Amino acid sequence: MSTDNRKGGDLNAQAETLKRSSAATAQRNMMTIPRHADGSPRYARGWHMVGWSDEFPQGEPVPRDYFGMRLAFFRGEDGKIRCLDAFCPHLGADLSAGKVFGNELQCPFHKWQYHGDTGKCVKIPYCDKIPGKARTRVFKTLEINDTVLIWFDPEGGEPDYDILPLEDYNAKGWTQGWRRFKITIRTHPREVIENTVDKGHLLPIHGYDVDTWLPVWDGHMTGELMWGKHTRLAADAQDDKLYVRSLTFGPAYQYTWQAQDSKQFDSAILTAWCPIDESTIEYWFGVIVKANSAEFPPEHLEAAAQGYCEASYQAFMEDVYIWERKLFRPEPTLCANDGPIAKLRRWYSQFYTDRAQVDNSMFRNSNLKWTVHDLRDNTQGVLAAQSAD
Repeated sequence: MSTDNRKGGDLNAQAETLKRSSAATAQRNMMTIPRHADGSPRYARGWHMVGWSDEFPQGEPVPRDYFGMRLAFFRGEDGKIRCLDAFCPHLGADLSAGKVFGNELQCPFHKWQYHGDTGKCVKIPYCDKIPGKARTRVFKTLEINDTVLIWFDPEGGEPDYDILPLEDYNAKGWTQGWRRFKITIRTHPREVIENTVDKGHLLPIHGYDVDTWLPVWDGHMTGELMWGKHTRLAADAQDDKLYVRSLTFGPAYQYTWQAQDSKQFDSAILTAWCPIDESTIEYWFGVIVKANSAEFPPEHLEAAAQGYCEASYQAFMEDVYIWERKLFRPEPTLCANDGPIAKLRRWYSQFYTDRAQVDNSMFRNSNLKWTVHDLRDNTQGVLAAQSAD
């Protein structure tokens, strides 16, 4: 009994030490995040996911906390999702606690009513004259792949890039709807995007022994093409290779396609993340799968998709464990096989830079055209084209 108590005490002490260490590291990381001239945190310009479509029922306001602010979402009578700065310009009540009327949102306090498209107050029940300043900030929304996104720009500009739909989503032969999870992580979004080009961590953390890794750059998009043996996801860890193609739109919305030599099934994955505040993010994951072999009957697809989601969650938590405890190095010591971390940081910085100062013309190449099946079925052709470029 006493031995068990000592072990319990030791574990509690270790946990407390780790907690203090993580808090101290988080404080140091706060010193390196992008900021405005007034010292407030700067969040990335771009489209950011804020939830799954089924989390926004028609006629009900939905509160969300992102970008260090409270946002009020609601799906109007026309089915469109709208987003407003949640705090009423009158006396500061939370609009997300109000009521939806048509395509307008009513404040719970004095019943002032705001139009979801303009943010303007259109009705005050006890006054005919509406003050000109009676309006709240509006955020553009996008609903795609059964996900909801908003456009965030600290300069207040219009969207300057599009997100293409995932053509495989709800397509014939694929599982319908996402197998999915969501998690809150104590980290900065830069860790997630940097992880996508960190080739050196794939084998020791995830068991993926990459033979070939090719970068994808195209203005506001980035990604990679890679293949190699995967000791966890491949059907035969000895001989089966895993082929991966990923494409990230802007700072925070990514598609990944995976295929194997065994051709049992393909997968298409959605990952997205959004800052809650300067040190915390929300992260979403969804997967669909498609059978490619008679040896893998369609009736097993749903179980395969769920199993893939669960395995991906476990693998992702290995990254989370690192992120929540690591120190961000503005000038890291890198080796030749780490992947293009420095270039990724330059690419990513465009979303934290005023538009007039952005030049992303250096981020161009031809790897955007290849599909995951090209990697598997025409490997030599891809490599030959890469050499020619």
